[in-house]
Amino acid sequence: MPDVYKREGSKFWHFECTVDGKRHRRSTKTTDKRLAEDIASKFDSSLRRAAVHGEEAILTFPQALRLYVSDGKDTRFTLKLLDHFEKWKIKDITGPEIRSAAKIIYPDAAAATWNRQVITPMRAIINHAADAKRLPKISVKRFKEDKKRRPAGNQDWLKVFSKTAKSLGMPETAAMARFMFETATRISEACRLKWDDVDLQLGVAFLEKTKTTPRKVFLTRAMVIELANIRSLYPMLVFGAANRSTAKKRFDKVIAKAGLNRLTSHEIGRHGFATEMIVRNGVDVATTADHGGWKSRRLLMETYVEGDADREVIDRVFGKK
Repeated sequence: MPDVYKREGSKFWHFECTVDGKRHRRSTKTTDKRLAEDIASKFDSSLRRAAVHGEEAILTFPQALRLYVSDGKDTRFTLKLLDHFEKWKIKDITGPEIRSAAKIIYPDAAAATWNRQVITPMRAIINHAADAKRLPKISVKRFKEDKKRRPAGNQDWLKVFSKTAKSLGMPETAAMARFMFETATRISEACRLKWDDVDLQLGVAFLEKTKTTPRKVFLTRAMVIELANIRSLYPMLVFGAANRSTAKKRFDKVIAKAGLNRLTSHEIGRHGFATEMIVRNGVDVATTADHGGWKSRRLLMETYVEGDADREVIDRVFGKK
């Protein structure tokens, strides 16, 4: 049984125990001695189980999730996952269990939702903990999705959007749409872009914080001119939109005025970029992935294809008159 004691000046009970020659000291964060003794006993037992059977035997899903969140990872879908797996140990969470949980958590959802909101984050959380604790990683079979044709941004749509935005006195919104379309930039990445990240003379921009890794994007001559024309509008943020909500309102205003079919920021940007590159211009998947910052080439293959980056391809595809 671990020793339970009070430190001078502390109202909480503390304890210490030694397992495999290593001493551990902790606060129980409670003033109740019996509860403190129970906390200390459970902590000691978990350490001894880990010493015998390995840390995998004691790591819980909430602990794995804390590791994930503390590293600044995406938490959009984690609350419902925590509700379901709160009492589970990582060693007991298998691929079939995760697939089963997806249907329980979102009973009326489609396969795409199960994949996006359960399988992808669960795999990321568990494998992140596996990296940190040197444990086996997990592989989870995704649900088969019915592929639906999504509309994509194109040159004609962009011309009408740009002309309308400028007529409304919104040149920064016209430039933002072109930038997203020609660089496969997410709307959040475009909102974060600062003038310090742009070199108009070299025709490049640097995206420091992305969903995957930082990347450099090439700017067409027309893009450089558009950016130069709005350079004096905002001192720091290139497009003057502090967040995606602000950008979305601007986009919706222009689309409504122009009478265009409504496209999401993804359809204008990344989906439009990939469609323009692969489907309309026959650029290979590897080059498209490199320019657009896709970590998974397989995703591009599955989405756009049946069956090292340089500036030339961007000018050829997007720099047309």
